Amino acid sequence: MQFDRKAPLDVEIGFGMGEFLVRSAKNSPERNIIGFEQIWERVVKTLKRIRREAGLLENIRILRMDVRVSLERLFGQRSIDNVYCLFPCPWPKKGHIKHRLFSTEFLKLVNSRLKAKGNLKIVTDFYPYYEWVLEQSKETGFKVTENTVQPQYDTKFERKWMEAGQEEFYEINMHKVRHVDVPVRKDVKLRSYKVKKFDPANFHFEDQIGKCSVVFKDIIFDEKKQKGIISLIVSELEMVQHFWVSVIKRDDGWRICKTEGQNIFPTEGIATALELVYQAAKSST
Repeated sequence: MQFDRKAPLDVEIGFGMGEFLVRSAKNSPERNIIGFEQIWERVVKTLKRIRREAGLLENIRILRMDVRVSLERLFGQRSIDNVYCLFPCPWPKKGHIKHRLFSTEFLKLVNSRLKAKGNLKIVTDFYPYYEWVLEQSKETGFKVTENTVQPQYDTKFERKWMEAGQEEFYEINMHKVRHVDVPVRKDVKLRSYKVKKFDPANFHFEDQIGKCSVVFKDIIFDEKKQKGIISLIVSELEMVQHFWVSVIKRDDGWRICKTEGQNIFPTEGIATALELVYQAAKSST
């Protein structure tokens, strides 16, 4: 995510096929641009699009990560100039509203990462989502203006709705007028544990369900190597992580620790998962 220069920083959330992302980088070579997208197929197509512009687009970085987690942990307060989000998934079903981007809490997070007088632009095709975002924007430190706009971004989803007959879209512009303090979330130091005895045949993990949930998925144990790996799912706040814990025989007992080679955020939930495995391992004999 590092750039070799200091320059104004723009962020696009959910860049899709990369049309707007690449066009922005070409038109504004003096700016650094970071794009977020979680769907791997779209990331690959965007990388191919960037490759076709070889030598011109050194001002783009791509993150295949949840933007909520990334803004919380990887971006400092007052570090971004502009944020764009074109045609985010509106999650139209009532039971799915909790998945929508730009809740009040998320808008406060975006505010904290924007510089003074920074801007957030959201464009949607779905009027109920447009209304919902406007309602969520209250008391988030933004001055909000809204417009009905003609097609102008030439993205896959804009073209899709145009082909379906939609001729106008809903644009929300949020201008930062007051800073909302949301500190950068710090990593938790993960510890390892040791038990004198461990019996994989009697290992029983009791799932923890709540604000921080830890759910057991599987255990794989190699009798010859006297080494096991335990698979867990850890869910906390807006984040879900797949986490592997190793149980390894040593001369003085069994070591319980994070399995090496996995990409995780060391959170309170991950620390809790390690401790729960330790407690279950102690009870296995």
